[in-house]
Amino acid sequence: MGELKIYCAQLGPVVTNCYILVDEDIRQAVIIDPADNAEGLIEFLEENELTLDGVLLTHGHYDHINALAGLREKYDPWKLRVYAAKPEQEVLMVKQYNISDQFGEGYTTHANMMIKDRQIFEVTSAHKAQCFYTPGHTLGSCCYYFMEEGWLFTGDTLFAGSIGRSDLPTGDAETLLKSVNEVVMSFPDETVVFPGHGPSTTIGEERKTNPFVNR
Repeated sequence: MGELKIYCAQLGPVVTNCYILVDEDIRQAVIIDPADNAEGLIEFLEENELTLDGVLLTHGHYDHINALAGLREKYDPWKLRVYAAKPEQEVLMVKQYNISDQFGEGYTTHANMMIKDRQIFEVTSAHKAQCFYTPGHTLGSCCYYFMEEGWLFTGDTLFAGSIGRSDLPTGDAETLLKSVNEVVMSFPDETVVFPGHGPSTTIGEERKTNPFVNR
């Protein structure tokens, strides 16, 4: 089993972090939040001779899923595994909830791998992740924890120095604060946080400086 490497592309109209996790030994990759530019993501995979093993969605807002349709066109939509927290299916399938309707006619999509809270699952043939439900930004927002690497992908739940919005459809401020303080802050200080926007941080840094974290 090789080490996972992280590539981050900042894509789309609101500069969303799209992460590509690559194991060069087995030539497999997973994408977390395919924000935009499906052609560019596919080109990266093909140039590096990588198999796309799955797509992980932290939540269903349009700026985190814009490239999903293009990836499904390239890679068999019946075989490409798209993961999301089970409650987020409703957000993905309602254009008013995924807010794509605010930028045109809107569209819907779906995940075909519904993950339960705290479920551990394979993301490549050699690596696993664990899903943690962190609702509040949306109904089914979640974080993905790569336990062996000590990485936490928080989507729009936690940012460096801030947290996500809660004023969009299915969002709730009280629920978001509970998710941040009771779930996200339960990870070790050394855990590296990769958010949906902005720079990476650590749980320890956010515990000390983030104004939304209880002390």
